[in-house]
Amino acid sequence: KSHKFFREQIFSTENPFIVHELIITSPLGLVPRELELTYPAANYDIPVIGVWECYEKEMIVNLLKNYLKKNKYEKIVAHLPKELLEFIKPILKKAIITCVDNPTSEKSLKKLNTVLNQIVKKYQKVNIKERSKEEILSIAYYQFGKDIGKKLLENVQIKGKYPNRNIFENNVQLGMITQERGLISLTLAGANKINNSNDYFVEIYDDFKLVGSLFAPGIKNADEKIRIGDEVIIIKNKKVHAVGVALMNGEEMKESTHGEAVKVRHRL
Repeated sequence: KSHKFFREQIFSTENPFIVHELIITSPLGLVPRELELTYPAANYDIPVIGVWECYEKEMIVNLLKNYLKKNKYEKIVAHLPKELLEFIKPILKKAIITCVDNPTSEKSLKKLNTVLNQIVKKYQKVNIKERSKEEILSIAYYQFGKDIGKKLLENVQIKGKYPNRNIFENNVQLGMITQERGLISLTLAGANKINNSNDYFVEIYDDFKLVGSLFAPGIKNADEKIRIGDEVIIIKNKKVHAVGVALMNGEEMKESTHGEAVKVRHRL
């Protein structure tokens, strides 16, 4: 409910899509808004009691320092409760504080709205299409790494409404994002676009016939960096044969003699 209140203040401004939200919470640490549908953020709903242990403070401070080294903001608005703000304020040296008492109080929300309105109107307007593509690019970076994510999202169009969005290139669908998963699910066309990267691949034997899910005995080789839940590309004879979600890590896929390794979504 609190996040709903905050977003209402953002979307009542003249330029809402220039604002980026970074949620600070424990035990997750930092959650950029575009990753809210991914695991574990999507499965987390624990109220913060306002008492921060030493290890939590250390975790938040270190994460925030590293985050702000890589992500530069022209303005930072800190709408945070006093007990959280007091130990991260030294990191946010020029932040504008908008929380008067409780973050969801009428006074605090009003101040947040006023400050955001003053800031966003100074910048060129960002439209929803630009923002949607940037958010999906961020998800692609998080999911596949910067190089693969950039290649996948090059020259694409984003269609559909949040949280279900589709990725197209020249009217060919490359992938989709759904509320249930929060990550990019590839089509065969999307897999072909990022093939040959030597990442997230599962190679099956040339004479293996794939029917339904992929089981471990059919696997010849696999990227050892694959984790359970990763989107993977199944290769046969050096060509894309299928796409799906890993049910084993890459090392298990190579060593196991039984068990379901990949839940296949699309195949030739």
